[in-house]
Amino acid sequence: MRPRKFCARLPAVLAGCLAVGAAARAAEFPPLQQAVTVDARPRIGLVLAGGGAKGGSHVGVLKVLEELHVPIDCIAGTSMGALVGGGYASGIPAAELEKFLVGIDWQNVVGGVGRRDLMTIEQKRAGVTYSNELEMGLKDKRIVLPGGIVNTSNIEDLLRTYVAGARAQSDFDQLPIPFRAVATDMLSGSMVVLASGDLATAMRASMAIPGAFAPVQTETQVLSDGGMVRNIPVDVARKLCADVVIVVNLVEDPVKREKLQTATELLARSTDVMIVANENLQLGSLTERDVRIDVPMGDIGTADFERVPETIPLGEKAARAQAARLAALAVPATEYQAWRARVTSGQAIETRLADVQFRGLERVNPAYLEQRTEVKAGDVVDIDDISREAQRMSALQEFESVSYQLEAPPERPTLVWLPKEKTYGPNYLEFDLGLYGSEDGDLGFVVYGKHTRTWLNPLGAEWRNQAQLGYYNNLSTSFYQPLDVGQRLFVEPRAFWTRSWEDIFVDNERLARYRFGDVGGSLDVGANLSDDAQLRLGYIFARRDVSVETGSPLLPETRRNDAGLLLSATYDSRDTAFYPTRGLAAAMEYYVSDESLGGDLGWQRIEAGLALALPVRNDVVRVAMAGGSDLGTDVPADRYFLLGGPGSFPGFELGELRLTDYWTLSGSYLWKLKDIMSIRGQALYAGLRLEAGQAFGRFEGDIVPEVDQNEFLFGGSVYVGGRMQAGPLYVGLGATSTDSWSLWISVGRPVGNGTILERGIFK
Repeated sequence: MRPRKFCARLPAVLAGCLAVGAAARAAEFPPLQQAVTVDARPRIGLVLAGGGAKGGSHVGVLKVLEELHVPIDCIAGTSMGALVGGGYASGIPAAELEKFLVGIDWQNVVGGVGRRDLMTIEQKRAGVTYSNELEMGLKDKRIVLPGGIVNTSNIEDLLRTYVAGARAQSDFDQLPIPFRAVATDMLSGSMVVLASGDLATAMRASMAIPGAFAPVQTETQVLSDGGMVRNIPVDVARKLCADVVIVVNLVEDPVKREKLQTATELLARSTDVMIVANENLQLGSLTERDVRIDVPMGDIGTADFERVPETIPLGEKAARAQAARLAALAVPATEYQAWRARVTSGQAIETRLADVQFRGLERVNPAYLEQRTEVKAGDVVDIDDISREAQRMSALQEFESVSYQLEAPPERPTLVWLPKEKTYGPNYLEFDLGLYGSEDGDLGFVVYGKHTRTWLNPLGAEWRNQAQLGYYNNLSTSFYQPLDVGQRLFVEPRAFWTRSWEDIFVDNERLARYRFGDVGGSLDVGANLSDDAQLRLGYIFARRDVSVETGSPLLPETRRNDAGLLLSATYDSRDTAFYPTRGLAAAMEYYVSDESLGGDLGWQRIEAGLALALPVRNDVVRVAMAGGSDLGTDVPADRYFLLGGPGSFPGFELGELRLTDYWTLSGSYLWKLKDIMSIRGQALYAGLRLEAGQAFGRFEGDIVPEVDQNEFLFGGSVYVGGRMQAGPLYVGLGATSTDSWSLWISVGRPVGNGTILERGIFK
């Protein structure tokens, strides 16, 4: 793939360029065992350049070649040229290639949009890091980065589906049209010509940009993007079969001086120079008999996959400009139709499975995957059924990718799954940052880290550790132990320490700041009802410490034991954990503290919330509601519900309202202003939110005893925000019917520990 402007546009290229994974056999310039020969005409080799999304123009060229009746005897391609060329060599006509490329959901395949739908409920509950998407490993007492930053499982699955039938042929000379893909061996730095093995894997290796996507590793090679050594493989096509080559060259606009001012721009250009050098050597080898088709790409970039449909007409136009020279290579209609019939081959698969097996696993229990899989022995399946199963499996935390193969006999094959466990596992590390500030003086900063050790035993036990410092401090360790192979039932003991600082407000004024601390433990038993729903019942013991730091002693200072039972339920079908564009999330918690359970006081509280996001054209409508009650018991004032802040009631400061009971209902409309990275579903929105609620038992100490204890609240806010490359950004202004208002900004990980809308699954 041509990495033009790669470093300068690293986030887009990392999100956008295709890659998929498995092993491939390779040989440099292997001889053609059975070349296609046609009497009285030269053998024609087609050379397709790398270029990411720009490579869609190759399909336009192929359409014109078919119109002119120009047969192709062999194909050599690099990166996106290998993808298009491999499909055509497999027997897919240009019209079907166009239909395939135009029909791809690039946000899903390249950007990973929709991947969360396939995750388990425990993966969703574990949360995400907001300021980055980097997952690291811990091995041999050192931090290890993954082989590629971008998860490419969906792209890998797309390629396997794309050439499903041709994957059964391991010798690329025996494809309907002989084919070669070009990759780079990162060990030797030399060109590798892929002539055999799994066709989807060969295309994957040719497209694996170093650093962006993990390389394809064989016993002797580490294979990455072929554009580094041969972006236009003319010599490969000549050695394969060609007497005459047709070269499709993807042409970018000339580089402007003003675009070479910064270190990043110059570094990106240095990569371009390397690519241009090997391109020029190959283009310089063309003879008068060869046909060079230059396709001007305008402003379409390597990562602009959603513009692939625009590239196809560009290829057609460029090919028609060379129609006279191409016509000299044409054959009569009857001869061409015979050639077309001979090389056309369908890729559909439908078969009854004799067996389903899982191979190559070191940590993950195959019995767990057998429990989750919906494709069973004896089922009649097609390639779409297998593809959906591969996507579900690849969404599991432990896997880097999931490949598969159908083993003979063809009439009753065995489906063999080949999941690839992450090489940097099973100890995973994640880090996160968050910042919140308001005009009235709220300022919060958090640094977060998480360690997870997966598959400690055959049932899938996990050791989970979290640490957060800043506005809200938290240290916790837990041991998640499934009780059955399918992980439907589980137990989770946990130890924790928390410390936070909260302001006490009276009549919209800050009068004191308190420090709250808890140290204790819990034991949960639970059931995973589905990939979207979970139920838990747990015992919690906490040593509570409340002390005033500054201001008036409005809350009682205390040290006591809180102990009781917590029943919680979670449902989550959102497409993303922050700024969702569709899906439903709901949570409920019921807690009872009692002296018989080890507590110093007896009290109860219940809280629930629900949020729904609906897409409306390019915009989003959201509805949210939440409520809580002390059920008429004497809840300690330091355990009251909190309202205030962007996550619960904009217009109030964080935790400004301390209540015994409350309910809120809000509706929001978000207008899309601009796509930030469309391929990743990242966009900037302008939002309007209207909110109503009722506050009961508002804490005001003994200073304002006449305050309305059952006041209705109304508010509204306007804001701009969205999912950016560096995480969520949220800037807004809110006001309420109590004459309070707030101007805030939030970046990265949300700061706040108020209602269930903030501290639960709604972040």
